[in-house]
Amino acid sequence: MQIERYRDRFRDVIGLIVTPMDRSYAVDEGALRAQIDWCFAQGATGIVATGSIGEFLHLEDDERRRVLEVVLDQTRKYPGKSASAMTSGATTLQAMRWTKVAAELGYDCGVVIAPYYWKVGEREAFDHFRTVSESGLLPVCVYHNPALSKFHMSPAFFRRVAELENVVCVKEVETELQHLEAVADALEGRAIYLQTFRAYLTGRLLGSNGGQINVFAIPACVAIDDAWKRGDFALAEEIQRRLNRVFPRGGEAALGALGMTKTTASVVTGIDMGPARPPYLAPDDAEERITKRLPELYDIVPAMRPERRVAVHTAS
Repeated sequence: MQIERYRDRFRDVIGLIVTPMDRSYAVDEGALRAQIDWCFAQGATGIVATGSIGEFLHLEDDERRRVLEVVLDQTRKYPGKSASAMTSGATTLQAMRWTKVAAELGYDCGVVIAPYYWKVGEREAFDHFRTVSESGLLPVCVYHNPALSKFHMSPAFFRRVAELENVVCVKEVETELQHLEAVADALEGRAIYLQTFRAYLTGRLLGSNGGQINVFAIPACVAIDDAWKRGDFALAEEIQRRLNRVFPRGGEAALGALGMTKTTASVVTGIDMGPARPPYLAPDDAEERITKRLPELYDIVPAMRPERRVAVHTAS
């Protein structure tokens, strides 16, 4: 089966990185490279470039390509680490174009979400994924994030896309247990199941191969894996509970989520990731919120302790 070819390639904690920017909103390549180094130092097995939190749809074409070039160059300094690229677009033609770019650069996988802005139905979404996957440009990871795409994938739809040629994995951001159980059943033997950080342990217990994890949650998810793999389920569950309390549920559906993500990435990594592009802001008390909550993780995940304070960009 095709998934067995990729099971060791896309596994464990794969880092979803933000795109660092300076105060003029130009891409900060130095911070981008430093972030990738940090991810691998924390135990990540791969990187996803220009994802949702990487602001792929906010970047000009030349910027997006340059970020893809820099991320791949830095990742390839770490033998054995995977490099995936978010190649989505508002149309299938845009997704095809960026998948072709990522393939030409040498990426291992293209991550594709359902078309966004205009709402699509099952036929349109399925044709979108089918067209990209059957192009054969890259192995495809189907990204399910209905808060952003406005398209909710049922377990039956998961099964259909998982049976498409070149669809090798699915990234799920939903966390409701019964839905995840049905998704795991639908993907079994068909595509690799990757989970979000807020249900990382649940995914593992349901047979996931790991997850694509927001940069700031990488150390905690690595610690969950370490505990789970040695059979210390109580510790793994405690880390997951604390992780979810420190970074409350809401995610993409919450106002200020993108700005909060960049603030959190800056605080946890000690690397100034800069602001999100306007008009997206972090809450005025974003840094205070994170620095107050983070200590709950320090005693069980020491790597979550920030090395230094950084500039954080919020609403005035």
